[in-house]
Amino acid sequence: MSSPPPPPITLVRWPNRDAAEILAQFVSANRFAGRRAPRGLDPEYVSFWLRENIQSDCAPAAMMRVVDLLRFYERKDVIEHTSRFLTRNEADERSFRRAMYVVQAIGEVGTPEQAAFAVRYFNEFLLPQPIAMDFFALVLETAEALASAIDVTVIGRRLQAALAAAAQVENLDGAAGLPWRKYSDYNRNNLPNTVAAIEAKRRLLYTPPAQRLQELLLIYLGVATVSSPSMEIWAGRMIRQFAIDDGQPAVVGALSQIINAALSSEMEKPQKDFFIHRAGQAAVYLQGKLEFPQQAALDAVKAGTENFLCDDLN
Repeated sequence: MSSPPPPPITLVRWPNRDAAEILAQFVSANRFAGRRAPRGLDPEYVSFWLRENIQSDCAPAAMMRVVDLLRFYERKDVIEHTSRFLTRNEADERSFRRAMYVVQAIGEVGTPEQAAFAVRYFNEFLLPQPIAMDFFALVLETAEALASAIDVTVIGRRLQAALAAAAQVENLDGAAGLPWRKYSDYNRNNLPNTVAAIEAKRRLLYTPPAQRLQELLLIYLGVATVSSPSMEIWAGRMIRQFAIDDGQPAVVGALSQIINAALSSEMEKPQKDFFIHRAGQAAVYLQGKLEFPQQAALDAVKAGTENFLCDDLN
């Protein structure tokens, strides 16, 4: 008896003519619009459209959404195109931010060789730019995307140098001390959180899929110490890949256990609904079949939003 086909990235339901308009609207949205990649598009067409329509002078927000599309559709075949956007001269805000997202894209879906190139580019041409300290949150976000190859001590040294320079003012509590206070906050909070995320990614990448599944599920459910919006998406991608690579029964079984545990728990209803909704959506997305009580509980959740492991079929 043949095994069932692996769960797809998405159930394709938009013809390419409609997909072109959907992609154009998503990519051209302003930087404050939502970043949830549209579902239901042919992954091959997503790559074709990006190569045809995303150019080297695109807005940083457009390149940011390209990264979102690559994460969901896992399109490695766009990296060669977008890598050509790097000029080794990204000193202004627009080119700097765009280059950071180009490097993120490489870190997210590129080969190990491409990731090594991206890290070298990040270290040599982006991190030393003076403007890097104006967008240090983006620097850290990019470092997390490069987790498999990045040396975080380089980033720490860059931050320490900026802290030392910013401390050369008379009154650190006044307006002139604002940069020092901002960098101090990065040093106390953001940088350690990024380091923890990078270390968790590296450890899990070298753990066999079946052994890392439970920890990935905890991250995806938002209850691990390293859980964050970016880490939850990354964990979702790892969970999905395990399911596609013939681990679908194990993943759906684990998600079913999470739903049953939530149903029988004494936790408050909002928290219970959150676990049921996130785990239930993921099980359905990965082509699992819920038991009747599980499906009824999922249907009863009214305030849930679409998560990463969801094909937006409702």
